[in-house]
Amino acid sequence: MSRLPMQWIDNNEKNRIPDRLFTPLYGVNLTGGLFERVFRRNAEFLKKISVDAALYWFRRRAGKAAPGQPYRGHFEDNIKGQTAGLLLMGAGNILRWEENAAMRKLVDTLVSEIKACSLPDGYLMAVPEEQFGTLEYPHYVRIWLTYGLWAAALGGNEEAAGMLRRWQDWFNTCDDLPIIRYLTLAFQGVVCSPFVFNTPLGKWEDIDTTVRYYEEDWRLGQFIMREKDAVGTRRQPGVEPHPHGTELEALEGYLDLYRATGKHYYLRAVMEAYEMYRRDWQHVGGGIVLCEYQDSYPGCNWLAPNRAYNELCCSSFWIFLNQRLHRLYPDEERYVAEMEKSIYNVAIANQQGEAGIRYHAWIDGHKQQGGLVHCCCGVGTRLFAMLPEFLYSVAPDALSVDMYAASRFVWRRGAGEVRVRMETDMPYDCAVTLAVETGAPQRFALRLRIPGWTDGDVAVSVGGETYIGAPRSYLVIEREWAGETVLSFRLPFAWRQTCYTGAEERRDLRAEPPVEYSRWALEYGPLLMAVTGGEANPFEREGVILPIDPARYVEALRPAGAPLHFEIEGCAPHTLMPYFEIDGERFSCYPLFPAAQ
Repeated sequence: MSRLPMQWIDNNEKNRIPDRLFTPLYGVNLTGGLFERVFRRNAEFLKKISVDAALYWFRRRAGKAAPGQPYRGHFEDNIKGQTAGLLLMGAGNILRWEENAAMRKLVDTLVSEIKACSLPDGYLMAVPEEQFGTLEYPHYVRIWLTYGLWAAALGGNEEAAGMLRRWQDWFNTCDDLPIIRYLTLAFQGVVCSPFVFNTPLGKWEDIDTTVRYYEEDWRLGQFIMREKDAVGTRRQPGVEPHPHGTELEALEGYLDLYRATGKHYYLRAVMEAYEMYRRDWQHVGGGIVLCEYQDSYPGCNWLAPNRAYNELCCSSFWIFLNQRLHRLYPDEERYVAEMEKSIYNVAIANQQGEAGIRYHAWIDGHKQQGGLVHCCCGVGTRLFAMLPEFLYSVAPDALSVDMYAASRFVWRRGAGEVRVRMETDMPYDCAVTLAVETGAPQRFALRLRIPGWTDGDVAVSVGGETYIGAPRSYLVIEREWAGETVLSFRLPFAWRQTCYTGAEERRDLRAEPPVEYSRWALEYGPLLMAVTGGEANPFEREGVILPIDPARYVEALRPAGAPLHFEIEGCAPHTLMPYFEIDGERFSCYPLFPAAQ
């Protein structure tokens, strides 16, 4: 398998604002535990998708034989070609980390067929060129094919990179550019060309095209001025483009424009919007409340499963936005913390085994059934295949351990290879052993993330020495490393209790006198927890009732038989367990507590 010559992409020579850390393109292997199980299930999920169905509209547009039938429904009837992007994003990213014969065949078949259906000028969409500037083709589908071709290139397909560059060149001069910002969800298109710019294929024309045809200066002004409802209201004439949490993808693009140009208004707008999302539109556990075609307002915090909230697409874009911020500001632990909780409590929680991927991460009542080819399947399979990328980050003189999962990492640097072995069963066990091995002695800084969710300071033992790390920081150990050095420590989980505020506070008018209820969520370390069990509660259809004082919620917990499962004293048969483990059970992450009479 061919590799790019570098292990990470350093675009600092082209960007005015430099990244301080970089994420690996390859060299990380998952060696057990939850992350590896999610990674393996993802590969099995991808095998269930029909390649002929994914290629159907490409072949039809090119006048070729198209066996089988396309997938029916919005995601192939109205935005043809998206399923091919879904497959390439998932399979290509899997191949970055390990060889897999089924994924190799999948990627090579898709790239070869799409190339055979492409036009000489580089156009490669599944619809005729005259349809490109309609619906979501120039935004949503183009992004997926862009991400997919780049993943295929990173996974070793030698045709994909050239196809992507020719495709981007076509786009930079296409006839539809003057109207492109007025189409459906056009803000999604802001990120695509800057993404290409930040690969070795990038040209300045990719940035120039984005600024000229996608930038919404009025929208950036809304964010900079901190208009209180700016996130949920787009003050542009007409129905489209409507507000949606997927506009977080545009924030990824505007942050890339800041890095490329150094213009501070991009950064100001991104950071103000970021804080508005955190304050008004983020659920406990990290989900994003705002979704399209939903009557929402700041602080609504919908819970009922008939509402559209906590969409996986939104959390995916939130993860990648925070990853960009982590590269710019590596000393701020909070960005990785946001990535981590979104991965556990939305992404992994929405993986329905090998069978499907859920659209919404509902946190009260019941979970949604998963699907096969909708938009959240695409971002989901991309995320699951990229899990190894989120564990470590590097700089010429530093190695950061950002998230904790059983893994091996070979860091290739000028002074020689550094081999890292991480042994842990996180999140089921908070013990971590880290072995750092070099051949010849090398000097560099090892940066260990001490998460904000730890229960106090963390003592790290290194060959008879002890280093103390404080929560919400990076513990930096700079020394000369020689041979194998073993570090051991524990990251004890702390409990955090959150009182619900929003549109679904409860009052039982059937009782005499009426009973007021409060809702409380629990997080344990990085995990959102859920209460399950019980069918006899009079309020069961609307929530789970725990007949205890919420002030003693945590002290009422007792370990149950399974790891991370707890009995609730006085509340049998209810139990507490990680939300990501919930499948078909009725549950609540915000159980109801009767107010004291």
